[in-house]
Amino acid sequence: MRTRAVLTPALTLAVMAWAAGAAAQDERPPLRPTPPDTTGQMQGPPAPPSPSAALVGVDAPEDDQDFAACRLALSLLGTSYTLLPPQSDADDPDCGMARPLQVRQIIPGVPLSGEPVMRCDTVRALGFWTRDFLRPAAALLDDAPRLSGIQTGPGYTCRARIGTGADQPKQSEHAYGSAIDIAGFEFDDGSVIAVEPRTDSGSQEESFQRAARGTACLLFTTVLGPGANAAHDNHLHLDLASRNGGWRLCE
Repeated sequence: MRTRAVLTPALTLAVMAWAAGAAAQDERPPLRPTPPDTTGQMQGPPAPPSPSAALVGVDAPEDDQDFAACRLALSLLGTSYTLLPPQSDADDPDCGMARPLQVRQIIPGVPLSGEPVMRCDTVRALGFWTRDFLRPAAALLDDAPRLSGIQTGPGYTCRARIGTGADQPKQSEHAYGSAIDIAGFEFDDGSVIAVEPRTDSGSQEESFQRAARGTACLLFTTVLGPGANAAHDNHLHLDLASRNGGWRLCE
């Protein structure tokens, strides 16, 4: 014979209390991830809400979770930067950045001379490149000088690509803050290795430039420098352009 459970008054009250609590829980606003604490590194106001995609041209802005994860990586790298207001260009709606960062020091002891403005993921790639490849390569030079600075050109700037020869060139990755130009490398002994055309001289300067250029291709999707075209004879252009199939352009 089938039996039914009988609720006692105390059990009835307990079930009613549980149901009321569950209903209240359903009415609570969803929890949002807490941005990482970058005290001592980041300066400026907290990250603004994600603006519309129109503000940053054809590049979608980072979502809150990705941006928080990127800032955490910068904190671990020791990057010193300032979070700026969104950037846009009234004359060109295809230019702009939702959450621009102006970088003073990419890793401890390595300032960027131009204090360029970039997207967070561009800064992160530059930081890993500097820490994991440039600084160890510098230690292999004669007398093991320490990398003490990187000479940088612009990060964010609203313009089309240069040096392509096309009648209607596409928008540059600089227009989205996804690119950075590197003009030279400074060392604590006062020496500088400038990015310039080199002709198989076998010098350490040539070897360092080649190492810098080659390893940049592991972190950036575009690397252009001397020999790619005349527009890049005096600097390395590094960017994070997205291409089908994950294809990279390293010249």
